[in-house]
Amino acid sequence: MERESYENVITVLSIDGGGIRGIIPGTILSCLESELQKLDGEEARIADYFDVIAGTSTGGLVTAMLTAPDENKRPLFAAKDINDFYLEHCPKIFPQER
Repeated sequence: MERESYENVITVLSIDGGGIRGIIPGTILSCLESELQKLDGEEARIADYFDVIAGTSTGGLVTAMLTAPDENKRPLFAAKDINDFYLEHCPKIFPQER
């Protein structure tokens, strides 16, 4: 996907940590990606719009999901996949103390 070039501008997406609260940025990023797809087509992904994506703790997991490449060097996951991943795997990733 070709992006318009802006001289000396670097776009950064920073995703905070917070355990299971990764559902919050997952929801926001899914909505954002959906709107971007309306503008640029179904293949548009969050990673297409940022030069750097970083996160801490659970934000790092979200970052990995948004940027891990598939065999065509496109993002393996869409933002809409994040919450399903958290709901399925969060008990193993973030076990609750009893």
